[in-house]
Amino acid sequence: MIIASTFVYYKFLTPSADIQQYKEYYAPETKQKALNQGEIKVTFLGTSSLLFDDGNPQLLIDGISRPPLLKMLPFSTVKTDADTVNNAFKKIGIDNNKLQRLFISHTHYDHALDLAYIAKQTGTHVYGSESAINIGLGNGINMKQMSVYEVNTAMQFDDFTVTVLQSKHSPTFDEGEKIQEPLKQPAKALDYHEDSSYDFLITHNNKTFFVKPSTNYIEGALDDIQADVLFLGIGVLGAQDQNFQNMYYEQTVRKVQPKLIIPIHWDNFNKPLTDALVALPKFADNTKNGLDFIIQRTKADEIDLQILQGFQSIYF
Repeated sequence: MIIASTFVYYKFLTPSADIQQYKEYYAPETKQKALNQGEIKVTFLGTSSLLFDDGNPQLLIDGISRPPLLKMLPFSTVKTDADTVNNAFKKIGIDNNKLQRLFISHTHYDHALDLAYIAKQTGTHVYGSESAINIGLGNGINMKQMSVYEVNTAMQFDDFTVTVLQSKHSPTFDEGEKIQEPLKQPAKALDYHEDSSYDFLITHNNKTFFVKPSTNYIEGALDDIQADVLFLGIGVLGAQDQNFQNMYYEQTVRKVQPKLIIPIHWDNFNKPLTDALVALPKFADNTKNGLDFIIQRTKADEIDLQILQGFQSIYF
């Protein structure tokens, strides 16, 4: 574990990459506004964190804290940054009375670190793997406030319908490893094992969204899935070989057939959550290659692609 942790630390030593060269693909700036009847707003909070809000229930995918690089060292620990979470909630209007559901895509720290704090602050119900439940239990969340995913089962929350699908994490050294017992903060970053990874099909009235947090695929898993908007994880895509990149595109974009793609999990999650996110360092991820590939393929397929920055919302 020490060797793995040291590798994780050193691979992030190179400076974060600037994505200003892709400014032409930035989503148009929109002012925060009151939602009209039937309208939905989706806000990007870095990594794969997304808030779905229609003015009544709010649904959140993953947490918000972004521990600094030094916390990745073998002798260091991570914990929820309460100020970061509170400030983000205030800035984007997460309402303790309206946030009804929190979905955890997998239990690495950059996704699951905040689940207990958010559950305590808002009373929201948490959904995730058995490892997510152990994170909640380790930090004082009652089992009644949490549920293990029932994959491929549609769940109705007012005008939202959410279906959780089995997915696969991008290449990583602990793929599938579980958190076997309650995990209390502070804890080492590497104690937050992946367990299983999940995708999310979210329908709101007649609009359908597909959220794919991790850059990998299960062949044929999305054969019957279609969505208007695809939030596509591209972390480490640029570091993979051409065959993987092509298969990933075929098994996600070509299956889902979206009108709009919004890349996620491209930003450096060891940097603060701000309005101007930076990409992961080239040695760790090579975001530029991943974006170049996705842009080339979507342009050929005449699919719109827009890049959201931190706290930026898009209305549907």
